Amino acid sequence: MKPFYLCFFLLLLSGCSTTYYQERLQQPMPLPEGEWTMTRLHPNDLDLVTEMRWQDKNSQDLVQSFVFEQQPNVNLQDTKRIDDEQGQLNCDLLFDSQILSQTQQQGYPQLTWVSECKSKTGQYSKVLHKAIAGKESLYVFNRIWRTQPLQTEWDLWLAYSNRIYVCDQRAAAGCQ
Repeated sequence: MKPFYLCFFLLLLSGCSTTYYQERLQQPMPLPEGEWTMTRLHPNDLDLVTEMRWQDKNSQDLVQSFVFEQQPNVNLQDTKRIDDEQGQLNCDLLFDSQILSQTQQQGYPQLTWVSECKSKTGQYSKVLHKAIAGKESLYVFNRIWRTQPLQTEWDLWLAYSNRIYVCDQRAAAGCQ
């Protein structure tokens, strides 16, 4: 009988330690334009980081959504600064980064910016970034182009990024 109680206690204890998050990233599907292949990753085997990655079947373009769990109330300017520092290291010909908006969205701070990179090896990328500082986690969205997007593509993805938000199930309206 003792092994039963020990197993029951361990099961109960592990259930109590399971983290249940009340926030969720709301990202509309399907993605705009193109055919996308989706993969769910845990970068560098980090348990508290989840990446959803979509690759365009016809190009090297990517869409990424990251959830950095247990990273509450992150300073979004620091998130941008860290990303910009990495960009400057990798982009030896040109690196530019500009904030597009910094507002509250559904009660959460968000920062949207664009960065552009050119290297001497001929590599190019333009990235539309959006970061949202949740009360439980940090949420980051990236749309990565490997060639200069047309203005219509850019406008489509900018509008799409504006529809990405975090909702809290504890709120009166909950998450739809």
